[in-house]
Amino acid sequence: MQFRILSVVLLCFSLPLWSEESPVYLAAMAKKDITGPSVGVMFWGYAREDQTGLGIHTRQFARSLVIRDQNSKKLLAYVTAEVGGIPFEIQRDVVKRLQAEVDPGFGYGNVLINASHTHSGPAGHFHYSEVSFYSKEFYSESYAVLRDGIFESIRDAYLKMKPAELTIGKAFVGEAGVNRSLSAYLANPELERKQYSDNIDREMVQLTVSVAGIPIGLVNWYGVHPTNITFDNRLISSDNKGIASLLSEAEAKKQGLNGFVAIFAQANEGDVSPNLNLDNTGPGKDIYDSSFIIGKRQFLASQQILKSSGKRLSGGISFTQRFIDMSQHPVSPEFSGTGKIETTCPSAYGYAFAAGSTEEGGGHFLFHEGMTNKNRRFYIDWIAKFMLQSPSEELRECQNPKAVLFPMGETKPLPSLPQILPYGLVLVGDLTILVMPHEVTTMSSRRLKKEVQSVLKDKSSEIVLSGLTNDFSGYITTPEEYSTQNYEGGHTLHGPQSLNALRQEFHKMSLELKNGSPTTLNAIKPLDLSDKVHPLKVPGSDSVSSKPQTIIQSSAESYGKGELVTCRVEAVNPNVGYPNVASYLWVETKEKSDWDPVRSDADFDTKFIYQKRGLWGRAEESVELIWETSADTSPGEYRLVHEGIYLNKEGVRSPYRIECPSFRIGEGGK
Repeated sequence: MQFRILSVVLLCFSLPLWSEESPVYLAAMAKKDITGPSVGVMFWGYAREDQTGLGIHTRQFARSLVIRDQNSKKLLAYVTAEVGGIPFEIQRDVVKRLQAEVDPGFGYGNVLINASHTHSGPAGHFHYSEVSFYSKEFYSESYAVLRDGIFESIRDAYLKMKPAELTIGKAFVGEAGVNRSLSAYLANPELERKQYSDNIDREMVQLTVSVAGIPIGLVNWYGVHPTNITFDNRLISSDNKGIASLLSEAEAKKQGLNGFVAIFAQANEGDVSPNLNLDNTGPGKDIYDSSFIIGKRQFLASQQILKSSGKRLSGGISFTQRFIDMSQHPVSPEFSGTGKIETTCPSAYGYAFAAGSTEEGGGHFLFHEGMTNKNRRFYIDWIAKFMLQSPSEELRECQNPKAVLFPMGETKPLPSLPQILPYGLVLVGDLTILVMPHEVTTMSSRRLKKEVQSVLKDKSSEIVLSGLTNDFSGYITTPEEYSTQNYEGGHTLHGPQSLNALRQEFHKMSLELKNGSPTTLNAIKPLDLSDKVHPLKVPGSDSVSSKPQTIIQSSAESYGKGELVTCRVEAVNPNVGYPNVASYLWVETKEKSDWDPVRSDADFDTKFIYQKRGLWGRAEESVELIWETSADTSPGEYRLVHEGIYLNKEGVRSPYRIECPSFRIGEGGK
């Protein structure tokens, strides 16, 4: 049996046979559920208070890779969490616990926590919440679920590390993104633009991890926004990046690889939209179909790399890390582009930030992209003053030509956004990873990579950028792009010298790694606001009710392949059971006399939607269970099942389960 599985795996994945050489690395991968509260919490990403959760399209996961260099014993943990952004507080807490409970070799420089940047996940996990446009609430329970899930995924991977082979491959990703800010991109010098074949980076770089010749998982970097699922959506979803992971893991499972973990990490997605029509619509018939199509295109590129031989990594692990106060960081004449010392600025949102990206649906009607200091409006400045405060003239000058809307870095007694931010550089063999908390535009990424490559030269053959990592702090645009004040420039928080400051610092970090003298400069650290947040209870979590048991609208008796199966049942607010319900929706199939689960609310072809309706003073609570069958669905007998936890008037929480009537799926239509 083992020989048959091995043969199938080698045939399907076409990886080189296990080398008899002494392995350079130990490695393993793991994943944990980090799904947030599914009802009543504002989603993170579009900054719309009316976009609150009503259910689940796909669950959220943290996926981790842990590597140990056998020679130096140095560690690296790389995580992608399916959330909009990762606050530094998560990295701080995870590192502290890893050092205490797992291995003191973990630290800020080698624990990289990347956000997939889905815009369809609940917020409430940022300490800078009360003045945030992304959420004004902080929920300690969902913060703990995210923090602990990331920690546990790293711990689990660490505990099962085995001798492993790491290979690097690349593939072209066809039609999975488009530059949504072309006018800004075209502001970059023509000579520079001619060096590249396209206005986005369409190449995926993938690290494949194999144990005894069999792949156990992968990490790839490709920059595209997970915004196929737009601000009209109210279901938790990991969007196109999550779809790609699910497809990859499902494909591996078909080959007998049940523990396979696929990380589709976020890279330089700053000006890259998956909505190929550039009008907030993608290539599909609806937002979920578009998400699937863009996710599948990333999956297919990943599979192409997986089936190729790849280049084997053989060097060790090294890293360097530092915190930088981006509110006043000096930029030397060598990098400033002005021939003199310049500085970055305290963070500020511009008018163009409030405009949103036109191609992604836009923002507030008072604003439009391209608004600069020349387009300031006295009534807007007056409103902004009373909402927060007016910016100083020094800040206006520093941020010019941005029309400053909210001076987040000047508020007292504390800035309203983090000013001290984490940056790092990691080498795994000759793979180089640039680590930063920003959304980086295509040309900004190219300049940063070019800066690093100019120092490392043949020490690095592949360079990737891990954006949205270890914190979140807006965009990075080139000075030329910044001057246009498109949305990305309005959201470049620390002014026109931001990219030049990072070029300077990554140049220094590259020299440290090249010379073998990496440092961790922690003379300054981000502020700890733990004692200043005001945690709230997850909405609806204390709702009292009797045990739900009624089927309101049952599914039909039979369906054809490709048809939509639905069933509506009585329910309570799903948050009553949060986070102790593994799945609110199951699809079960009958095998002899047993019912076996085949799908859940973690799968992209299911939806779980909560409804609460008032009727003559009474509230009817229900959930709609939806399963979209496909041409690949096996004929047989199935049923939809809802599980949850209810709270009775005595204060006792108890599980409940409602099974919809069974139905048959035939070979053809109904």
